[in-house]
Amino acid sequence: MSKDKLQPIRDKIDAIDLKLLSLIQKRGNLAHKVGEIKGLLDKNASLYRPDREAEILRNLAKLNNGVISDKKVRSIFKEVISACLSLEEELTIAYLGPRGTHSQAALVQHFGSSVKDDPRTSIEDVFHQVSTGVANFGLVPVENSSEGVVNSTLNCLTDKNLKICGETYLSIHHQLGSAKKFNLSDAKIVASHPQALGQCSKWLDANLPNVQRKLTSSTAEAAKFVKTEKNALCIVSSIAISRYNLYHHSKDIEDFTENRTRFLIIGNIDVDRTSKDKTSFLIQTANRPGALIELLKPFQKRKINLSRIETRPSRSLADTHNFFIDSDGHQKDPKLKQAIAELKSIGSMVRILGSYPSES
Repeated sequence: MSKDKLQPIRDKIDAIDLKLLSLIQKRGNLAHKVGEIKGLLDKNASLYRPDREAEILRNLAKLNNGVISDKKVRSIFKEVISACLSLEEELTIAYLGPRGTHSQAALVQHFGSSVKDDPRTSIEDVFHQVSTGVANFGLVPVENSSEGVVNSTLNCLTDKNLKICGETYLSIHHQLGSAKKFNLSDAKIVASHPQALGQCSKWLDANLPNVQRKLTSSTAEAAKFVKTEKNALCIVSSIAISRYNLYHHSKDIEDFTENRTRFLIIGNIDVDRTSKDKTSFLIQTANRPGALIELLKPFQKRKINLSRIETRPSRSLADTHNFFIDSDGHQKDPKLKQAIAELKSIGSMVRILGSYPSES
């Protein structure tokens, strides 16, 4: 195609970009007005509304019928919403650091990039930051499709009086990087977090069978390690490849392509109902025959779907079990309210950890 034919198309793109810029600025002005009105009604109210944001993104995906995928449309508007919210309230989000890990990628995916990230050294510390008000929200991993449940998160949900305000699922893709380009046949060592090494073990056995494997505390630490070691490789996230300016040897080397991690958003706010919600419970009951069946009956009778059940002995009460249950619906839904009442009537301790927009 000649330049003569390209220029009119480029001119149209430039004109559309100017219109988009003008509309984004108008949206920012309207968001500012919303913030002013909310401030007059309640100075302590959070301007971040997970339910409102979820419905905006769902409606945009429903209306989308163009060449840009629903996922990319959501990503674009997530950044627009994040930028507009930051005009009134810069959210601080605590998460399991350091920077450059999959946790940071999940944070950006859920909140956009116009927030202040607060990397912490442990999941317990993430909960502490939110409990003390240092961070507005926290983002913590709760389960991985390959590795299973994250026990530290379940323990903190039991011990801390925080609420689950949302969830996000991140597809886990591992990248092979190094400080500089070199032939893989010259590699001496490959470093990463134990989970990352485990999730790429088949690829490593096939492609780097004689290369030493080094365990690090995080994938980000592996990225830092290769900066000081000759002919060293690391298994890291895409965000770490960019952040640490690494040479990208191989893309998506994980053994299981459907590997993904579910993250929970924790905070101190109640989230209103949306068109598709999920509710998480902590149910405590005596360790006796038939206890689990009794817990499930109130949900089964009302045809309420349960998407997750985890059980473990109580750390504080002998002969007692904690059940972590996720169900469809919101705690304000009549059917779910009836199920909760029935559970309490049979002597179970029921604690609602939160109702929030479902992303599954």
